[in-house]
Amino acid sequence: MSMDTMGPKSRKPRTAAMPAAEEAGEGSRSVRRAIDILGLMLDRGGPVTVAQIIAELRIPKSTAYELVRTLNEADFVAPASKGSGLFIGRKLYELGMAYRSHVDLLRDGALIAEELRDETGETVQLSVLDNGMMMVLLKEEGRGHLRIISNVGTRVPVNWAAAGRLLVSDYTDAELESLLKKTVRQSPTGNAVMDVEKLIAQIKKFRRLGYATELNEANEHAGCIAAPVLDAAGRCFAAISVVVPEQRLNKPNRERLIASVMGAAEKLSRRLG
Repeated sequence: MSMDTMGPKSRKPRTAAMPAAEEAGEGSRSVRRAIDILGLMLDRGGPVTVAQIIAELRIPKSTAYELVRTLNEADFVAPASKGSGLFIGRKLYELGMAYRSHVDLLRDGALIAEELRDETGETVQLSVLDNGMMMVLLKEEGRGHLRIISNVGTRVPVNWAAAGRLLVSDYTDAELESLLKKTVRQSPTGNAVMDVEKLIAQIKKFRRLGYATELNEANEHAGCIAAPVLDAAGRCFAAISVVVPEQRLNKPNRERLIASVMGAAEKLSRRLG
């Protein structure tokens, strides 16, 4: 079905006389109708025509053609490969894959984080990069009463944590410099590394090692050991870490924790990759 057959555009012009509330109402109604169109395609499990959209959703003809045109231009719908009608497009497929990846990360990440907590007795966090910041996606509390500044949903600068350094470890030097100059902040302990060149050197070193560490930078009297969760292409898209009281970071225990964290990250990478 070519876009030429979808009818003329009938976009309602914005005018100074149109009240803001009325304009917002028009936008909300259009969004709801677009969602209804996509829902109809999913409910039917196959292509639908504009005529069917008009009849089943009771959308005015000109509005239906305009909505379909907009969805098509944005790749949310596309002409069906066989026969007439339209079906979900590439962009919805990409969104679905992103959603599935996120769900899998939460589901499998929760299981492995719990296993790592039980193995080490320490608090475990799974983190991702969110708009240039480290965000805690999930957390399993360890034994004891160690106070940790981050909770699920917390977003902190990447220079505060070992996991944060790993999450940006696939960036080029130029990308790292640009990101760090914008986001570097001093942590509550006053011990976070602030020098951009030093941070870049640390990030490269940690990626080569396959794990990252920090001590007293984000939390008082505590350190962190993190390892990267890698996708099939070998890129870090999450990091798993343990937060440990500094007295339990003596060399023998530290080496044991590094091995445990790296093992958990590798296991999660295999599950998701």
